[in-house]
Amino acid sequence: MTREPQLLNGADDAWVVRASVAGGGMPYARTRRRDVAHPYRGVAAHAIDLDDPVQRAHALTVWLDSAAAFSHSSAALLRGYPLPRVVRRDGLVHVAVPRPRRAVRIAGVRGHSIELPAARVEHLLVVAPSSGEYLPLPLVDEPLTLLTCATQLSRPDLVALADAMLLRAESEGRPDPMLAALAFGARRPGYARLARAAPLRRAGVRSRAETLLRLMIASAGLPEPVVAHPVLSTELSAERWRAEADLAWPPFGVLVEYEGDEHRTSRRRFATDVRRFDRYTDEGWRAVRATRADVFEQPSELMGRLERRLRDGGWRPPRGWRLRQVGPALA
Repeated sequence: MTREPQLLNGADDAWVVRASVAGGGMPYARTRRRDVAHPYRGVAAHAIDLDDPVQRAHALTVWLDSAAAFSHSSAALLRGYPLPRVVRRDGLVHVAVPRPRRAVRIAGVRGHSIELPAARVEHLLVVAPSSGEYLPLPLVDEPLTLLTCATQLSRPDLVALADAMLLRAESEGRPDPMLAALAFGARRPGYARLARAAPLRRAGVRSRAETLLRLMIASAGLPEPVVAHPVLSTELSAERWRAEADLAWPPFGVLVEYEGDEHRTSRRRFATDVRRFDRYTDEGWRAVRATRADVFEQPSELMGRLERRLRDGGWRPPRGWRLRQVGPALA
């Protein structure tokens, strides 16, 4: 009997096929040509970027049960949330099915059989970065994404994910997903780790690096900074302006801003940064720049600088206090 693939869920310039023994689909030989990729065993796709997580996930939907959904770090990644590089690049796709169904078993896929009510699955159109097209994907909702990620991520990265979800929820006028995640109950895997991370989240954090820097500051024993602190011009400035410092200690007149690579590679961004820091100085702030190297390579020097600025601003640590050494964050 001739094996023929069945045409399924085609996008504008891509199709995904599944081998079958019946049906009038595309000839099987066509799926073996060089312009056809095979992201998973038994799945063939034309015009697909295998480095695009959205296109790879969409190609997998041809095999998935109707009750299955992308979960864990895959759900976070497909929603555009920040994750450490080692998780982004491990190549595994996480898929959950409701108990008692058997977890998906396909090479390149990590299957999970969990408590998964239909109400916790969202069918979303997700934009593929490489093509700009919107592809339909089933994802566990944000609270369940948080809970399942708690079984994978370190505490700092779990807090960074919670911060990012809180920022998006506030911008869209939705409740904090952490509240619903904690309502799942202590018997769920990952709950204890999530409960420990929950008090560490803060509103207004604009990047994963800012979260990691804030947690480093606390680990070093320095006082906790205010997130997204508004800095307004006064009569000391020649013109009126307003800025938001990433992290600040208003009582001591100290602030720190994280500058990623885009601050260095964009001439316009660099000029804006210089002007803003000049204004901070004019207003009497002790402004500190934090770079990628300060967070992901050698944070000790930055922690020492912050300690000196805080002391210069009047901060007095308790007797016997010493600055604790902190290691670099996971990039």
